[in-house]
Parts: sequence; structure tokens; C-alpha cells
Amino acid sequence: MAAAAALRGGGRAVTREMLQLEARGLCTKPVGTGTAPPKKTKAPPAPPPEKFDNSTYKNLQHHEYHTYTFADYITVLDKYRQPQPSSGRPSPRH
Repeated sequence: MAAAAALRGGGRAVTREMLQLEARGLCTKPVGTGTAPPKKTKAPPAPPPEKFDNSTYKNLQHHEYHTYTFADYITVLDKYRQPQPSSGRPSPRH
């Protein structure tokens, strides 16, 4: 340290001063305000997850299917359908 003080052109007082200036760069509080940085508040703990119960099916999106549910899709896609081949005789299902 004495060699560093001699190179800077001063004695012990200069050395102390330089060390204080260098140490200020390592401080966590801002210089000149005299107050500590604001403390971070902890986030509230997350609520515990709900218990998983798959004994009943609860998906309410699929409870109202009826004959006309997909009628709009059928009419839109109808123009893209290929005609079905026919043998000329009636189907046994009719």
C-alpha cells in the first residue's frame, strides 16, 4: 500500500481517501442520499392447488349437441364434397 500511496503523490491520508472512494463503488445504497434502497416486499404465497377429482365429468362445453349443431359447417363444406359412386341398384339399407 505504501508503494501505491507514493505513486499517487500523497501519504496515508490520500491512501485512506482513495480507499473510501473505491469502497463507495461497492456500496449498496446510493451516494449522498443517506437512505437505504427500498426493501423488496415478498409476494403473498400462492394459494394451495385445488384437489383433483375426476369422479364426475364436468366439462360443460359439450352438453348441448343436437341435430343442427354443425349445420353451418355442413353447408359451408358441402361444395367441396365429391359425388359418391352408385351401382344403379337400391341400397339394402333403404
